[in-house]
Amino acid sequence: MSMISDESEMDLEKCVQMYEEEEIELPEDSTSGKLVYFLAPYFFEKTWIEDILFSLSGAFFSSVAVFVYFSLRDFYHNPLESELSVDFCPLWTISHYFLCFTFSIFSFINDRKTVNIETKVLQKLLREVAGVDLTEDPVAWQRIASRVNHFSEETGYRYSLFYSGEHCMHFFVREIVKPIECQTYDIRCYCEGEMYSNFWKNPSNKALTERALAKYNKSVENFGELSHTAERDEFRDGTFERFCNIFNTSMLYLGVIEFASIFILLLTFIISTIVWAIFHSFATA
Repeated sequence: MSMISDESEMDLEKCVQMYEEEEIELPEDSTSGKLVYFLAPYFFEKTWIEDILFSLSGAFFSSVAVFVYFSLRDFYHNPLESELSVDFCPLWTISHYFLCFTFSIFSFINDRKTVNIETKVLQKLLREVAGVDLTEDPVAWQRIASRVNHFSEETGYRYSLFYSGEHCMHFFVREIVKPIECQTYDIRCYCEGEMYSNFWKNPSNKALTERALAKYNKSVENFGELSHTAERDEFRDGTFERFCNIFNTSMLYLGVIEFASIFILLLTFIISTIVWAIFHSFATA
């Protein structure tokens, strides 16, 4: 018995030593890592060019309201408003440009949290979950996230998939556990840029998923509750997420108000022109 106990202790010490020697690198561990995680794809994938074009389009659309308003002003010959429009028009256009650009950046950061995972990388994630001791290892999910990030970079992906260990865990619960729990089995993955939802139909993938799920179930005491709250991670329930929701809602209301204003101003201009034409025709008759 003592020999078995000694061997178990030695194995445990080896595992601890191996874990200590393994370096865990995640974007959340440093300020530069956080910036690279969110901003590197934004610049290197040239998303900023699309955002600039979108912002210019938004500013141009907003200028339609100004154009219609100026047309009404000139129609009624208001000299006071002519002086105010010199400063108002550039300010209106610039403010709308920056609002649209800010909206684009927030949308990109929010979309960055959604992981589009390749089939091989998803298989790597499941193997890691099935192989790592989720109960005894206090940084198990950080370790899994780090390994999967390194593997994805080795397969050609230039950026880290997971921001943190918690991000990795919530992805696993949201994309693996919940579809199985709901019996939809809609486990999505990407292959050569195209999304597939038939990952579960492959026998080897199904067996691998069941192994990972069994290991996860053993490590979670309150499994049912966690699966239903998996959507709430450090990204989705943070201050940034709430601010994005408020900002996006405000932008939606602003867009509706401006669209209604353009419609009312345009309708007023058309009616005024028709009325003026009718009275002018009677005056010259």
